[in-house]
Amino acid sequence: MKSKRMVNLASIWIIVIFTVIALTLLGIFALVYSSVLNREMNSTLREEASVLSDNADYQILEPLRGEPARRLAAKEGFADTVQSVSLRGEAGSMEIQALSGWCAAVCAATPPCDRVELYFPETGMAVGSDGVHYLDDKKYTVRESPYSFLAGLEPESMIWLRQTFSENGETVPYIVYVRPMPGVFPGGKTPMIVSAVREEKLHTLLRQSLRTLGDADMVFLSDIHGVIWSAEDTSRVGTVLPIAQLNAQSCRLEDGQEVLLAESASSASGFIYVLARPNSGWFRNYNSTFSLWAILCMLLLGAGMVAVLWVLMAHYSRPMRRLIRHYAIPESEQGGNSLVSSPSEHFSRIETALRDMSKIKVQQDQFLRQNRPVLRAAWLNRLITGEAHYTGPVPELEIDFPYPLFQVVMLSDIPSPETEESILACFPEGFKTAVFTSREKERVFLINHGMDPDAVPGILRQASESLEEKNIPLVFGVGIPVDTESRIQVSFRCARRALSGRYFGDSGRVFVFEAKDTPKSEETMIQLISRLYSLSSLIRRQAADETNEEIDAIVAELKENTPYLNIMRSVMLTTAMFLCKIVYDMKSRPEDVFGEDLMDTYYHIEDISSFSSRLREDSMALIAWLSRESSESNRSVVQYAILHIRNADPAGLSIQSIADALGISTGHLSRLFHQETGRKLMDYLQETRMEHAARLLRENELTNEQICAAVGYSRVQYFSSKFREYYGVTPNEYRRKSRSEQIAPAETAG
Repeated sequence: MKSKRMVNLASIWIIVIFTVIALTLLGIFALVYSSVLNREMNSTLREEASVLSDNADYQILEPLRGEPARRLAAKEGFADTVQSVSLRGEAGSMEIQALSGWCAAVCAATPPCDRVELYFPETGMAVGSDGVHYLDDKKYTVRESPYSFLAGLEPESMIWLRQTFSENGETVPYIVYVRPMPGVFPGGKTPMIVSAVREEKLHTLLRQSLRTLGDADMVFLSDIHGVIWSAEDTSRVGTVLPIAQLNAQSCRLEDGQEVLLAESASSASGFIYVLARPNSGWFRNYNSTFSLWAILCMLLLGAGMVAVLWVLMAHYSRPMRRLIRHYAIPESEQGGNSLVSSPSEHFSRIETALRDMSKIKVQQDQFLRQNRPVLRAAWLNRLITGEAHYTGPVPELEIDFPYPLFQVVMLSDIPSPETEESILACFPEGFKTAVFTSREKERVFLINHGMDPDAVPGILRQASESLEEKNIPLVFGVGIPVDTESRIQVSFRCARRALSGRYFGDSGRVFVFEAKDTPKSEETMIQLISRLYSLSSLIRRQAADETNEEIDAIVAELKENTPYLNIMRSVMLTTAMFLCKIVYDMKSRPEDVFGEDLMDTYYHIEDISSFSSRLREDSMALIAWLSRESSESNRSVVQYAILHIRNADPAGLSIQSIADALGISTGHLSRLFHQETGRKLMDYLQETRMEHAARLLRENELTNEQICAAVGYSRVQYFSSKFREYYGVTPNEYRRKSRSEQIAPAETAG
C-alpha cells in the first residue's frame, strides 16, 4: 500500500515537472521571438536612418550647400559684377537688377531652394530672388529686416541656421545655409551665398527621400548635443533628446511617448538625423517581463530536473537493478558482440577522433606555410589602415613586435631583392621590421623599435649613400608617429605625404612628414579651384602677363601646401579640366587646340616643374587660339550691332537692348565695339539718334516734343542741348535753315 502511494506521488511530481518544463520552453520561445523581433525592427530602423542620411545629403543638403554657388559662378558676367560690387563697396541699380535676376534663376533651377540671396558684408546689402535689402543704410533700412542675422557672421563663416521670415503676414520658419562665395576678395569683402528652404518643405523632401516612412514615424534633426534643431512638429524644436539613451534600443521623450531611436551622423551636414518610430506589438513592450519569467523558468527547470533524477533513483532504481541482475546476456555462437559494448570499442573511437584532429592540424599547418606571405601582407595592410589592431604577437603569421612604437617608411618604387636586403642590413638588431606591399602596390617598411623616432631617418640617410654609389633612384618617405590610438595609421599617412615631396623637386632621398603639419586637402582644392577660376578669366581676356603671374602664384601655393600624392593627381586633372572647358565653351574640341588628350597628359606629369612649364605653354597656346577665333567673331558681332542700330526704332534703342539682341553682356559689347571701330558705342548711338532727329526735322512737321520722344529722349531741354552740341544750332534753327541749305554736324563743320 505504501509502495502504491509512493508511485502515485511520483507520477504527480513527473506531471508537475514536465508542465513546468513546457511553460519554461514556451517562455524561452516568447523571449527569443521578442528579441529577434526587436533586433530585426531595430536593424531595419537603423538601415532606414542610414539610407535617410545618405539620400538627404545627396538629394537635399548637398544641392543646398553647393548647387547655388556653382550655378551662380556659371552665369556670364556674374564674377565681374560681384568683384566690382565688392571692391567699390556699392552697387548700381543695373547691378542690383542683374544680381537679383541671377539669384531668381538659380533659385528656380535648384528644386530644394526656396530662397537664394547674395550678402555683401561690407555694404550691408542682401540681394536675392525677392529683391534687395539694406541692413545699415538709413535711406533704405527696413524695420525688422529678415536678414539682420547676417550682420553677425564673419565673411568666411559656413553655418546652418534656423530663421523665420515674414511672408503674407505669417511667420514662416526656414532652414538657412550660409557660405562664402568662392573667389579671391579683399579682407572683409567676401560676399556670402545664402540658400534657404522652408522647414515644412524640408521635412516633406526628407519623407520623399525615404519612401518607407509611415504616418506615425517622425524625423528629427538635432545637433551633437541632442537638442532638436528641426522637426515637423515645431513644438519639439529646442527640446533635448535623452543623450544617455541614444545608443539604446528605446527611450522616452519628454511628452512620455516611448519610441525606438536610430541615429546616423553626417560629417558633411553638421547635424544628426534621428528617426523615431512608435512601439507597436505586444511582444516589443515586455522584454523585462519575459527576461524575469525566463530566469524563474530556468530555476524551476533546474529544480525539476533534480526532482526527476531523485524520483527515478528512488522509485525505479530497485526494479532496474533487479531486472539487470536476472537478465542473461546472450552471446552469438560466431563470437558476435553482446548487447553491452566493450570498453575497448570506446577507446578505438577516441583514437580515431584524435587521428582526425591531428590530420586537420597538419592540413592547417600546410595551408599556413603555403599562404603565409599573402595572409601576412593582408593583415599588415589592415593594420596600417586601421582595420586591425596590434594587441599581441601573431605567431601564425610570424609577427612578433616587442614594442608599441611603430614607424612607417614608404619607398618610391619596388626595389630589387638585393637592394631591399642592403637597406634592411643598415638597421641595428633592436629594430623589428616587417616588409610588405600595400593595396596600392607601394613597398612599405613597418618598423618597430624603442628608440627616438628621429633615428629612422638618420639610418635611411646612411642607406641612401650606398644607393647613390649604385645609381639607384630610390626615395624614402618617413612618417613620424603621434601619441594617439591610431598612431600606425597616422604614421602611414604621413609617410605617403612625405613621399609626395618628390613632386616638388627636392634634392634629398629621405623626406620626413610630421602629423602636426598635415594640410587639409579639402581647403587645398577649394583654394585651387578659386585660383583656376581667376586663371580662366585671365585667359579669356587674353592677358598673357597676368596669366603668367597667376600660374606662378598657383605653383607657389601648391609647393607650400605639399598635398597628398593622389591630391596632386587631382590638382593636375582639375587644371586640365578648366583648360578644356574654355575650348568647349567656344564650341571646339581640346584636341584641335592642344593636339593631344590633355587629361591623359596632365595625369602622367611627374613633378611640379613639368606641371608649371606645361601649364604655361598650354595657357599661351590657348590665348593665341582665342585671339584668332575672337577676331572673326568680334567683327561679326560689331557688324550685327551696327545693323541692329540702323534698323531699330531709336525710341527703344539702348546699349542694354542691343546686348540683349546679341545675347552678350553690355560691358563685353562695348569693349568689342571700341576694339573693332575705335569709337565708343554710346557715341555711335548718339550719332544715330541725332541723324534720325535731323531727318525728322527736315521731312516732317512734328513738334520738338514729338521728335524728342521719337529718338528716345525723355526731356526736351536735354535733347536740344545734345542736338546743338552735335550740329551747332538748336532744333528750331535747324528746321528753318534746312529748307534752304544742308547743315553739317558741329564737329565736321569747322
